[in-house]
Amino acid sequence: MSHPQPRVRPHPLALFSLIPLNKQTVEGVVDHPDNRHLVSFVPGAENTLNPGEVARGLNIGFQIGSKSSYTLATIGRTGDITVEGSSISRIQCSFEIHKDTEEIFLYDRSSSWSTQTFGPNALPFQLERPNRRVVVAEQVNNQFGFGGVGCNLFQFEIYWHKRPSNFQEQIANREDHPRFTRTVDDEIPTALPSKRTTRIHTPVVHTPGVRGSAKTIRYYKKVELGKGSFGEVWKAVDVDSGEFFALKLVKWPERGLQSQQYTMLKREVETFARMSHPNIVEFISAQGFGGTHLEILTVLREGNIEDLIKKELFLRDPKLAESLLHQMLQALDYLAFKGIVHRDVKPANILYQSLSGGGYIFQLTDFGLCNLIVDAQTLAGSPIYMAPEFFSGTQQTSKVDVWSLYVTLAYALNVNGFRKKRFDTHALRVRAVQEAANEDGFRPIQDMAIVDPKVRASAADMLDKLFNGEGRSTPRDQMQSAPVVDKNAAAPRKERNHRINKKVAQKRRGQGFEGFVTTEKRGMPGAFQEDIVDALGVQDRPHFT
Repeated sequence: MSHPQPRVRPHPLALFSLIPLNKQTVEGVVDHPDNRHLVSFVPGAENTLNPGEVARGLNIGFQIGSKSSYTLATIGRTGDITVEGSSISRIQCSFEIHKDTEEIFLYDRSSSWSTQTFGPNALPFQLERPNRRVVVAEQVNNQFGFGGVGCNLFQFEIYWHKRPSNFQEQIANREDHPRFTRTVDDEIPTALPSKRTTRIHTPVVHTPGVRGSAKTIRYYKKVELGKGSFGEVWKAVDVDSGEFFALKLVKWPERGLQSQQYTMLKREVETFARMSHPNIVEFISAQGFGGTHLEILTVLREGNIEDLIKKELFLRDPKLAESLLHQMLQALDYLAFKGIVHRDVKPANILYQSLSGGGYIFQLTDFGLCNLIVDAQTLAGSPIYMAPEFFSGTQQTSKVDVWSLYVTLAYALNVNGFRKKRFDTHALRVRAVQEAANEDGFRPIQDMAIVDPKVRASAADMLDKLFNGEGRSTPRDQMQSAPVVDKNAAAPRKERNHRINKKVAQKRRGQGFEGFVTTEKRGMPGAFQEDIVDALGVQDRPHFT
C-alpha cells in the first residue's frame, strides 16, 4: 500500500515546523502513520540528516484541531502528534499560546520531567523554576528533545514561518472545550529514567531595594526601542512567564566596580527600586552587577508621548494636556518629596497607557541613570527641555524638572508656534519659553517658567494652585522649605557665545524689548547668570498677575 506524499510546502496556517535531528525521530515520529497528515517538505530548513535533500517536518499551527483554543499541539502517546515508548508520557509536551502577549511556550507535561531545550540559544527548563515552561522563538529555545535520561531520544529543531496577520482571529475561531483539555493530573504514571536528570544551577542575584534574593530574569530581546551613548532600550520577553517588559542595558563604567560612577549608578538603581507611585513607571528588577551591562527591567507601556504629539492628540483634546500636567506634577512632587531630581523630563521619558474607559495614564521613566556615566561636559539631557541652571552653574534642584515639564507642555501644544522656534543657543531656548509663558492659554502655569529657580514654582505649588492639592505628596508644612538639591549634578554646560554684553542688550532694547542687564563677575561660576535672559529682552517677572 502506497503512502500519500507529503505536502510540497508547509500548511498556510502553520506557525512553525519541527525538523527531526536524529534518525530515531524520523522513524518514530515523522514517519509514524498517525502523523503523516502533518508532514510537509520545508524549503529553507536545514537538513542535517540528508544535506542534499529538502528537509521534511511536522507542521504546527492553527490547522491542528486541538481541544483548547490556546493549545497549538500536544505531543505524546495520546497527543496530536503521536510518539510511542514506555518513557514517553501520554502528553509529553505541548505548544501553548500566551493569552495576552501571544508568545509561544513549550510546556514539559511529562511526569518524569524528561523534556528539555538545548543548543546555542537555549534557556532550558530548570528545577528551581517549577512551571516547566519556556518561551520558544527564533531567538531562543529553537531546539528541544524528550524521552530518556538525557531528554534526547527524540530531537527537533523549530523552523519558524511567517506569522499570519490574522493571528487573533485564528485563535478566536478555535472553539475551546475545557472538559476535553488535557492536564498533567490526568496522566498515568510514566516509566522513569534509570538516572535522575542533572540539576541545572542558576545564579541567584540580589534585586536592589527588595529584601532577600531573587532569581535572574531570563529573557530574549524582541524589538529595539532606542539607543544612545548610555546603551540600549529593548522590548524584551521573560522566557519563563512570556510577559513583556522594557529592558534598559546601561554600560558599566570602564573603571569597574571600584569607580565612583559604579557606586553612584548602583545607588540610583536602589533608589528607583524603592519608589512607588502611580505616575512613575514600575520597577521590576535590576541585574547584571559585575557584568558588562547593568540590566534595568521596568513595566512596558504602549509608548511615549512623542507618539501622541505626532498625532496632535494634545491639540485636538485640551483635556488631555490638563491630564498630562496633573499626572506629571504628581510624579515630580513625589520625587521632590523623596529627595530625587530627575534631570531629564521630556516627551520621550513620559510613557502612556490607554485606559479601558478612555483617557490615558502617564508615567515618568528613565531616572537619569545614563547621566551618571556620561562625561560631565556632554549634554546628558535634551537641551530644548533643560532648565537655565544647567548652563549657569547654579545648584540644580527639583525645580529643574518643573521647568522641563513646562517646556514639554509648550512643545506638545505648540504654543505660539513653539516647535518652529530657533533653539540653537541656550539664550534662544529661554526666549522661546518666556514667549510661550506670555500666551493667554499658558498664563495659569507661567510660574513654572520663571528663570530664577528660587522663585520658580514647585510641583507642589502648582498642584495646590491648579488642582486644589489633589495628588500632592509633600506635606503643606514642608512646602516652603528649600527645594531638593541634586548633589550629583554635572558641571555647568559649555556653550558658544555664552556671555552677552551690555551693548547687545541695549541693541535689543532699541528693538522694542524691555529688560535690564546684570553682568557676572569672572571667577564666580556658581553665580546665577541673569544676563543671558536679560539680553534677550525678556524681563524675568517673579510673580505673574
